[in-house]
Amino acid sequence: MKNKQTPADRLFAAGLAAHRKGQLAAAFAQYEAALQRDARHFDTLHHIGILGYQNGDHELALQFISEAISVNPGVASVYSNLGNIFKAIGEHASALQSYGQALALSPGNVDALYNRGNVLEHLRRYDEALASYRRALELAPRDVAAWTNLAAVLLRLERHDEALASCERALALAPAHAQAMVNLGNILVAQGRHEEALAAYDRARTRHPGHLEARINHAKALRMLSRFDDALAAYDTILAAAPDAAEAWHGRANVLRHLRRRAEALGNYQQAVVLDAQAPVLRVSLGHLLIELGKLDGALKCFDIALALDAALPSALNGRGIVLQRLRRLDEAMACFERAVDIDPDFTDSLLNRANVLQDLGRSEEALAAYDAVLAQTGDSAATWNNRGNVYEAMLRYEDALACFDKAIAIQPGYAPPHWNRALLNLQHGNLRDGWRGYEWRWNNEVLSCYAEKRTTPEPVWDGRDALEGKTILLYAEQGLGDTLQFCRYAALVKARGARVVLEVQAPLRALLAKLEGADLVVAKGEPLPAVDYQCPLMSLPLAFGTELHSIPAPHAYLASDDTRLAQWEARLGARVRPRVGLVWSGNAQHANDHNRSLPFAQLARLFDLDCQFVSLQKEYRDADRALLDASPVLRMDTYLNDFADTAALCRQMDLVIAVDTSVAHLAGALGKPLWLLLPQVADWRWLTVRDDSPWYATARLFRQPAKADWNGVIDAVRSELEALARA
Repeated sequence: MKNKQTPADRLFAAGLAAHRKGQLAAAFAQYEAALQRDARHFDTLHHIGILGYQNGDHELALQFISEAISVNPGVASVYSNLGNIFKAIGEHASALQSYGQALALSPGNVDALYNRGNVLEHLRRYDEALASYRRALELAPRDVAAWTNLAAVLLRLERHDEALASCERALALAPAHAQAMVNLGNILVAQGRHEEALAAYDRARTRHPGHLEARINHAKALRMLSRFDDALAAYDTILAAAPDAAEAWHGRANVLRHLRRRAEALGNYQQAVVLDAQAPVLRVSLGHLLIELGKLDGALKCFDIALALDAALPSALNGRGIVLQRLRRLDEAMACFERAVDIDPDFTDSLLNRANVLQDLGRSEEALAAYDAVLAQTGDSAATWNNRGNVYEAMLRYEDALACFDKAIAIQPGYAPPHWNRALLNLQHGNLRDGWRGYEWRWNNEVLSCYAEKRTTPEPVWDGRDALEGKTILLYAEQGLGDTLQFCRYAALVKARGARVVLEVQAPLRALLAKLEGADLVVAKGEPLPAVDYQCPLMSLPLAFGTELHSIPAPHAYLASDDTRLAQWEARLGARVRPRVGLVWSGNAQHANDHNRSLPFAQLARLFDLDCQFVSLQKEYRDADRALLDASPVLRMDTYLNDFADTAALCRQMDLVIAVDTSVAHLAGALGKPLWLLLPQVADWRWLTVRDDSPWYATARLFRQPAKADWNGVIDAVRSELEALARA
């Protein structure tokens, strides 16, 4: 005997018919009418919950699905739908519990298995997601969505061949399936098959013009193939149709960042973050650009926000560690890298950065072991061998360092850092011929600040071979103030070849170098330049002249001070009644090696009881030094230092300059003033190793740390020598 339909049943049936036709308002009206007849009508409660979910009204959906369960707690599909609602609102633990309840009631519920896999994939519980998808496919082997998602999880697990097979199975069942074609492209990218990936994305976007991921990944593939103009055009097309597509702004910024159009990239990253403030990966990319721009505080904030959004995101932990390492907060940096590796033991960037921090901490043997562990896990890597060489350099093991750099170059011949580091190592050990040749790799090393200084003007670069008689040549500064002061000496050698020499320098040096021997015209950066026949960056001149240790052009003094300024400084300082000693203890805080070359002012205090007049030659001071400096007998003159011509005139008033490795040290050497240079144990390449004099500056004496970071040993040696000078 058939069950008799109730009025509520009939109203529900009418609502379900409308629901299936997509007439949601009509369906809702019928469902409401059914509940007026029977407030506990199970099917109606269940389907109002489904309708609420479809409309994005998750509160309504939860309310009615929960009421349906209270009426009949034994229906698997209701728990499955409840899981979908929890998944939509991000309550993943509740979603997994609901899918578990559905599967307990009906182990063959394919929808619950599939959606459970989605949640597990989102939580990065990839092995569990894999099992869930595989079980769904055992029950429904023609489920294209399950095959597609299975491929995505296998890709996450780097099981590329299996992922490819799963994707091909999905496409065999549904050749035009958009997400399957996109996933195929993603797998091909992971395999390094970028041209094939581009074709897969192209098919997906052609068949499905509105599929945003296909279009964005197509643009990404163009970038990977170094088709940057095409990639930018593709992103512009996407954004013209979908201006709120955060991932498209993000991708466009990535292209601009690669092209070093950083200001534009910054704006694009910021736009992406505004459009999708909850996406941590966007913050990570913005943070890395801010690192490149030297805006470390802003970068740290980006990574902190990313970690607030996803505390287990290895790339955010890695980025935060990089900033902390730059800020010399090494213990905190180490904690970030170790946390990232705990989350993802295969995350190579953090494995490598952890080893780098060990090196910075002076734990050289541990750093070597850490690099060896990276190599054991990842195989030969140019970056790892390069960094391993840096450890040996810090340990003063020249041959071992050289072997590491050579190994890195053999693995990846076009990788610039080991060429650059090998050059510095050779220069440091006096092998200048090889050093100058390798130094030219600076123009391929994007992490160096001078990379952006390379000229693209049509005038040929002079390499020492072409005759210069009757020609005009531009020599230009490309690095720091100290580098300019050291290498401007070559202007006289170029002039001796018969050239008219135009010298372009940083603005603070223009007045000082205006009368430099060999320079016919000295201009500041940014000022108009005359027409020239050749150009040459200052730091390439030693290569052009084949400079060796015995042929370094080292006149006793090649810079001079303006007589008017000399007179002004003589009057300002007054009569000399005891030895006058100029001091420089810190340089540019933003310099990459500042932590190694500068020292706290307090460490000079043991000199101040000697019978000398101490004068600060610095223009800038660290906050940590100001109170001690003001309480010391050291005379401050920074108010009167307008440019390096003033600093030079002040240096000329000194009997001795004691300085760390800064531009003022080079200035004192170029002026021929007695210079005592305070150096770390492993100093910059130009000071060579071991020796206590300099082939670059005849008046320089070098005081090296006897052990890493031992400034006290340096100051002890200086005090002993200064006592003798004060008594003389």
